[in-house]
Amino acid sequence: YKRQEAHLASFNNIIEIAKDLSSKGKRVIIAGLDTDFKGEPFGPMPKIMCEADYLDKLRAICIKCGNPASYTQRTSSDSEQVIIGELDKYEARCRNCFQQPKIH
Repeated sequence: YKRQEAHLASFNNIIEIAKDLSSKGKRVIIAGLDTDFKGEPFGPMPKIMCEADYLDKLRAICIKCGNPASYTQRTSSDSEQVIIGELDKYEARCRNCFQQPKIH
């Protein structure tokens, strides 16, 4: 069972589904962002990470300096937590290059 973009999951029972499948001997792989554009925990991912038997935290490359990037910098002025977009809305940033958004 694979679930990508789990941070966008609209159902609250993703953890229960994963635990049920795992208890039946199924390999469960879940991928998603662990923080939102403000650098805060995002959706069910923190709880999913706590339940994981194995955890690989992958990082991108910072668009500004080339260091490993753990943050998602929103480049648009949208303030909603979820805005669908790619390079037109987001950039990978390291801790030093990430700028906390000013939300009104």
